[in-house]
Amino acid sequence: MNDEKKKLRSFVEKHTKTPEEIKAEIRTMEEAKKSYTQDVTALEQNLAKFNEVADPLIDPISGNPLCWVKRPTQQEWEDMVPDEELLKVERIEDIPPEMARKYKDHQFEMMAKLIIKPNHDAQWWKEHANLVFQELFQIHLTDVYRKLGVMVGNF
Repeated sequence: MNDEKKKLRSFVEKHTKTPEEIKAEIRTMEEAKKSYTQDVTALEQNLAKFNEVADPLIDPISGNPLCWVKRPTQQEWEDMVPDEELLKVERIEDIPPEMARKYKDHQFEMMAKLIIKPNHDAQWWKEHANLVFQELFQIHLTDVYRKLGVMVGNF
């Protein structure tokens, strides 16, 4: 027998379960289900709390948190993503002036909506966020969505 077959046989033997073990596992899972609430109000509260997850935006130099950023819901994300026409522009110089005016403060508006600690409006973020912080914010959001398996374009 070659090595591959030996490894496969060993794996199968190690993970093979008897019918009694399988039944016991199913019973355990069914018992566990009974302990979970089915109350709609409690479930909605649990979901709301789950959706309130926030992540720290960390200063890569000092390791200190700079702010806490909430994860947007799908609707919030769709409301913040620029129009499809802007996403088609390949060079920043090619953005039409009317579109550039519309999205001039877009990133600061996103900061105002998503940064929950400290909580400030878009104008405050525009006055207090330097280019490095803006890049860190953008990288953070992109990383959150990458981890969640969501494709994100540059915003």
